Amino acid sequence: MKDTSNRGARNGVNGVTGVLVMVLRAIAVTLAIFLLALSIPLFFLPIPLGLPLAITGLLLLAVSSKRAHTFITNWLKRHPGVWKRTKHIFDHFHRD
Repeated sequence: MKDTSNRGARNGVNGVTGVLVMVLRAIAVTLAIFLLALSIPLFFLPIPLGLPLAITGLLLLAVSSKRAHTFITNWLKRHPGVWKRTKHIFDHFHRD
């Protein structure tokens, strides 16, 4: 039987900090899902607002959810052209 009550202690996070991390992750996931849902109808507008909102929602979801991060990473590995463009954008913003 799995004991999920001690999950935070295995990650080195427990007590108030663990609760805070869980609350922040829940808020981030909720915001990411809201942005993704909002981006769907905005794809059809002449002003390109849907794509930036969808990308922001996916990035926020990947940061806050391990399962979503794995899914997005595997998808990018299967589509190397998209990964090259994505990597190029991140490299452009992270130049020192």
